[in-house]
Amino acid sequence: MPSTIDTMTTEQPVTAETPATGGAESAPAPATPAPDQTDRAILAGLEQHDGPLGCPCDVLVIDDATGALTAAALDAAAEHSDAVVVSWTSSYRRAHELAALFARQIADGRLRVPTGPEPVTLEEAATQAEAHAVIGRLPASLAALDAIARQVARAYPECGCALALGGRTKHMTPSQNAVLAESFEIVDAALGVAKSRALVAQEARTQIGPPAVAEHAIAIPVGGSERTIALRGIGGVFGSAAADAGSLLLLTALDENLSDRANAALDVVDLGSGNGLLSAWAAAAMPSARVLATDDDADAVVSTRATLHANAIDPQQWRATWDDAASREPDASADLVLLNPPFHDGTAIDPTLVQGLLDAAARLLRPGGELWFVHNSHLRYRTEVERRVGPVTQRARDRRFTVLSARRRADTRPGASR
Repeated sequence: MPSTIDTMTTEQPVTAETPATGGAESAPAPATPAPDQTDRAILAGLEQHDGPLGCPCDVLVIDDATGALTAAALDAAAEHSDAVVVSWTSSYRRAHELAALFARQIADGRLRVPTGPEPVTLEEAATQAEAHAVIGRLPASLAALDAIARQVARAYPECGCALALGGRTKHMTPSQNAVLAESFEIVDAALGVAKSRALVAQEARTQIGPPAVAEHAIAIPVGGSERTIALRGIGGVFGSAAADAGSLLLLTALDENLSDRANAALDVVDLGSGNGLLSAWAAAAMPSARVLATDDDADAVVSTRATLHANAIDPQQWRATWDDAASREPDASADLVLLNPPFHDGTAIDPTLVQGLLDAAARLLRPGGELWFVHNSHLRYRTEVERRVGPVTQRARDRRFTVLSARRRADTRPGASR
């Protein structure tokens, strides 16, 4: 197996659930997470089509949003000493939250949570359990759903496992059934629970290929001239292999304003790299720069790497890391931070998602370094950027997006008031 699988039983931080090692009384264990209606729909859907969680006891959990699915799997396997639960998520931050929440179960060998530093694919994680049941949330995109279905089918080609994925009914479409049917012989919709429902897929098809890699090419300005950049999209990466309009406006503004730094040996961070478009521009426009691409989403990291390789960018010039807002990088280590952040939590706009990334940019930037940031024009971020980073200049604006730059103050502290 790949060495990255070893990270599934990583050292765990001391938490309220970590067993005491001294004479002092141990802190009470955290309460078992309460399932929301989608969690209940997933578990009910599995029971309708495959029976309740039980033996065979190994269970694979995918993208557990609340911790309740992992808790339910652990409860079902509690009486069987050889049972294994694997809880996999594409989010670095969420993986570490789950690892902290279930630290005792990990220490006891009952649970495995891939936590990095390298992302582990779902298929690799699945091989750590002979799962008869796979439970999780329906992803936002059909490409991500196809990647999940293919990897589960490839990991369990003969075990007859059931895959139960749930979501809010209003966001579900017949296309999801069709995607699952490409990897499984049987796909059924379970009865709804409140406003949620699960799709249950059974009997994996044979000879299923790996998830597809989306490919696209786009002409962008690099050093004032047009250059074709190859893009790659894997799984659920935002935008797949397309160039989103916000990134295009941002890189056009960058190319118009930073031509004097083309030969500077800058440390550049693409914070939330997605499919790697901004990283590819930075490496091509500033060949002496050192580029760090980082993202919380494992599919984004793999996609960024594929994009940079497709453009023959010198591997000595860049790194791409799976991380939560570059948390493993040292303070004051960047001259330039590029940020096209997420504004949606699922299908709902959540303006607060940006705040932690702005704080991360302030932490990463050296005094005098610059943040270049694109956001939806109807969301007002200038005050937030100035408070967290420093003086702001508007660089570009259209009907949909606005590009701001901010120079880091020498006394900026993440989240400090001005």
